[in-house]
Amino acid sequence: MVITTVLCAGIWLAPTALAGPVDNLSDAVGQARAGTSCRSLRSDPVAGKVADRINRMTDEWLNHTGTQVPEEDPLPGLKILGYGGSKSALIQGEGKNLANAIKGVLLLGYNKIPDCSYTDYGVSMLWNETKGIYLSAVVLAGA
Repeated sequence: MVITTVLCAGIWLAPTALAGPVDNLSDAVGQARAGTSCRSLRSDPVAGKVADRINRMTDEWLNHTGTQVPEEDPLPGLKILGYGGSKSALIQGEGKNLANAIKGVLLLGYNKIPDCSYTDYGVSMLWNETKGIYLSAVVLAGA
């Protein structure tokens, strides 16, 4: 009976232990939204592409290899890729470890994540070797 309990606990913990940085960021945003009266955010591949592109631009800028200042408004990128909504927000964080990079997004997005007009989201997490920091980006999008 004890062995069964331990095995069940091990299986239950496995997804969390094996989750990658993007999954951890996505889960944190989802949990923050779950604490509101809004519907859950839907993961959107277009928003994810825009979040990743902006995060890569930030990474290149920090490495002094970027040719453009990183975007601050994700809406033009969303529109170019065919997203139909008219509202968006970019939330970025950084930290020496994953937890701090995620915490940065949650702190800076305290007033955006609970906004029910945002229905979709995409996330990106990158390691910047030059600075030794994780870069996190969340794009929220909606009608």
